[in-house]
Amino acid sequence: MTKPRALLSVYDKRNLETLAKTLSDNGYELVSSGGTAKALEACGLKLTPVESITGNPEAFDGRMKTLSFQIESAILFDRDNPVHQKEASALKISPIDIVVCNFYPFQKAVEEKQPLQQAIELIDIGGPAMVRAAAKNFRHVTVLVDPSDYAEVEKALKEKKSLPYSLRESLAAKAFRMTADYDSQIDTYFSQFQNEKVLRLRFSGGEALRYGENPHQEGTVYWCKSPDPMALHKLTQRSGKELSFNNWLDVDAALRVLARLGGTEAAGVIIKHANPCGTALGNTIESAFEKAWEGDPVASFGGIVALNRPITHALVEKILTEKKFIEVLIAPAIEDKPLEILSEQKKNWIVLTNAALLNPDFSPVPEYDIKKIRGGVLIQQPDTAVITEKDLEITSKRKPTESEIRDLLFLWKIVQETKSNTIAIAKNNQLLGSGAGQQDRVRACKLALEKAGEKAKGAVAASDGFFPFPDGPEILINAGITAILHPGGSMRDSETIQLCDKHGVALATTKGVRAFKH
Repeated sequence: MTKPRALLSVYDKRNLETLAKTLSDNGYELVSSGGTAKALEACGLKLTPVESITGNPEAFDGRMKTLSFQIESAILFDRDNPVHQKEASALKISPIDIVVCNFYPFQKAVEEKQPLQQAIELIDIGGPAMVRAAAKNFRHVTVLVDPSDYAEVEKALKEKKSLPYSLRESLAAKAFRMTADYDSQIDTYFSQFQNEKVLRLRFSGGEALRYGENPHQEGTVYWCKSPDPMALHKLTQRSGKELSFNNWLDVDAALRVLARLGGTEAAGVIIKHANPCGTALGNTIESAFEKAWEGDPVASFGGIVALNRPITHALVEKILTEKKFIEVLIAPAIEDKPLEILSEQKKNWIVLTNAALLNPDFSPVPEYDIKKIRGGVLIQQPDTAVITEKDLEITSKRKPTESEIRDLLFLWKIVQETKSNTIAIAKNNQLLGSGAGQQDRVRACKLALEKAGEKAKGAVAASDGFFPFPDGPEILINAGITAILHPGGSMRDSETIQLCDKHGVALATTKGVRAFKH
């Protein structure tokens, strides 16, 4: 019986020694070359040089090592095909049963924007050829491209002395994915020499949802690798039913607002149809939640709640006692007792946790804001603008008070994550009313005031875009608004300024920075 063979040729040498020793202990002949061979020889392992199989030396600064008829044939020929077996025997081709390979880090060239000649040397040729060959022939050959998979292979060899079909199939799928990603990196880099931009996105792990936005639509969620600690796939579901398409959209909206508010003060955010309907800061998470809910109790019913403090027993008891209905509850953590209560009494309520929400980070991650259009996509940078007091320009005679400035800046964070056109009203770090997603700013003002009611008196307002006419501000002022924030830049700004001065209302701009969101 022919001794099984494993070919090892890797750039990333993590966990390699343990894998190689396991293979050797299970009777595999180890074939290797270059830096991989040196690393394994240093561990005292016996190796067969790849040159003894190819019949050729390593050449051209390592550009030629494993790329050969003998190597690819040993990986590719079909062991179940009599013709292939006969040809392999005639050509003196002994099978290679396991290929352990990963590539030169071309992504490094992309990230560091390396010059062409330097980047070229990170383009792997032999590695992808071997990996694709092994993945194609996975019925007979095992391919390993990820060091994190070594342990599973080691376990199978130790317990079963063989590698099951399902494992080989899964590893082949990962191998093809890696070669596709690798070629995408190279394509993206070289596109610059064609005076064009190439955007290649990869999402995997597609999970079927109950349905899409509506029951007659199918829905699926896919994920991508992300360094963002608040990426939604890093949430842990603690109880409740399966999340829906709309749930994920609302959860995303909730965490975006929460991230803008930060973790210095306890914060509560309530989302309905992707827009914040309740948002507040408080001394405790119980008070922050209560203020957020009371900002718009009608809209809050059945909403998505996000908190930047753990869910306490007191908070859950209050929610249940007051018969508040919540679709999804998100927090850094949840205490054992309230989790037990919700799991028993509100089995459908979805509870999600992620410790990163205790100090929600708004610092931008390298991601795109992508919107699908018919036949293509629109790409933009995320809205990472942060407006502070020093960024404001006071255009009215009366300067806003310290508390008004605090509420205006609080509001600006909310309008940044609310669909345009929007007008929002707040007081004491509490959202009182939001006119979201309106086609005209006057209607947005009226809707925000309708929601705020009598609480609008003495409150402040913010607009995500400038006021084209003073009619919107006039409606706000007549309802008792004392300070207004908008981007400024309208041809009729002077009329709005005169109106505010006439009524002693403070007016500030963000110096043209607007917060449109479609």
